[in-house]
This record gives sequence, structure tokens and C-alpha cells, in this order.
Amino acid sequence: MDAHIIGHRIKEARLAKKMTQAEVVGDFITRNMLSQIESGSALPSMKTLAYLASVLGIPLSVLMADEPEAEPPAAKPALTDHSPAAELATMKEWFHAKKYLALTDWLAEPEISDPLYDEKLAFLARASYEQALLLQASGDLPAALTFSKKASDYAGSGFYANASLKADALLLLTGLVEEISKTYTG
Repeated sequence: MDAHIIGHRIKEARLAKKMTQAEVVGDFITRNMLSQIESGSALPSMKTLAYLASVLGIPLSVLMADEPEAEPPAAKPALTDHSPAAELATMKEWFHAKKYLALTDWLAEPEISDPLYDEKLAFLARASYEQALLLQASGDLPAALTFSKKASDYAGSGFYANASLKADALLLLTGLVEEISKTYTG
């Protein structure tokens, strides 16, 4: 892990959220320590990284990646055919390619007037759940918690509401809360 890259990513995320260093550090670390981390002169511990990722609302894996993110935040795909059939085909393709984060970024908060509203909710539910599992496996518990909550919400909505997926997401959510409370209290 390169301290300069991690520091740069933390600073970028903080500035993108329009947060001051004082707002980020809270009672966990000092502002001076955050300044040293952002400048690359100090390498934070895993516990500090997890805290910063949580406060900044980004996956821990983004801060720790050796290379730039393999999957940049996705805008709507560049479709030449903007038909619902083409969009649905892209959603299926991305899901099968395990591009869960890109899929959730692209589909976030679909409009109820969208002809694929119900389908997008179903894809959001499944992709959010799968992303939560990946984040849990990588140790990014706060981000996994966020995605499992989204999965639960999306799975309970729309024509294709899925009670089984909602239950799985809620079980994952409960387990993550327990894991996080052990991490921060023990």
C-alpha cells in the first residue's frame, strides 16, 4: 500500500463530500494525523482506514487498491440503441459480468415513469446484495452494511419484489451490524 496514493484518495473523497478535516476526524483521530495521512507522510492503520472509509461513505477497497479502481463510477452506458430492450440487455450483461457496483451506480434511484422501473428495482436489489457480499468478504463492513440495506429496500419494492432476497439482505445486515459492533467495541 502506497501512503501517497491512499492519502490522495482520502483527500479526494473528503473534498468531493465538501467536508473539512475537522468534520472527518471526529473523536477518532486528530486533524494533524489526517493531514499527515492526506499528504502521504503517514500510513493509517486498518482500523483508521475503515473509519475514514465509513465517514467518507466509500468502500474500503477503493482506498486500498494498488491500481486505480478497476470499475470507475459508471454513468449510463453509451448505448447506440436506447430502447428498453437494449437497456435490459446491458443490465443482464453487467450483472453476469459481476459489475455490481457499476450496475448500482447506473441504475440508482430509477424514475417511476421509466418503462423498466420494476426491472431496474429487481436488478438493483440483486446487484446491491451481491456487492454487499463482496464488500463483506473484502473486510469493508461499513460499505457492505450500506449495500445490504439498499438490497433490502429494493427487494421489497416494485412488481418483482422478492421476499426471499429481502430476508437474505436483512440477515446479512444483522450479521454486519454484529461484526461492526465487535470491531469498534472490542
